[in-house]
Amino acid sequence: MKKILIILTLLCTFISTAQYEVLHINSTWNLRHNLDLSGMKNATVKYLLLEEQSPSFKQQIKSVPTVLVLYNGKPRGQWSGGIALKLSITKEDIENHIERLKRKELQ
Repeated sequence: MKKILIILTLLCTFISTAQYEVLHINSTWNLRHNLDLSGMKNATVKYLLLEEQSPSFKQQIKSVPTVLVLYNGKPRGQWSGGIALKLSITKEDIENHIERLKRKELQ
């Protein structure tokens, strides 16, 4: 019984620490519209400057700022600033999106 509990605990830990990554991509001239993602739950956050990325990556970004949610390197959510050059979402919106993705994993 003790071994089963340990295995279940490890499995739950593995599932709860899934490889979620949030990329916040912006340009140096638009940094004032960065979204504060410090303390993000269940994901690692990386801030990237568009100017420092490869040409192929730059082509894929149509508007800054852009926030991408990746799970094991695959896109699972994206938000862009659009013509306003400012995101209309909050850190909580992104966290809620990740929580929904995690619930889908468990089903």
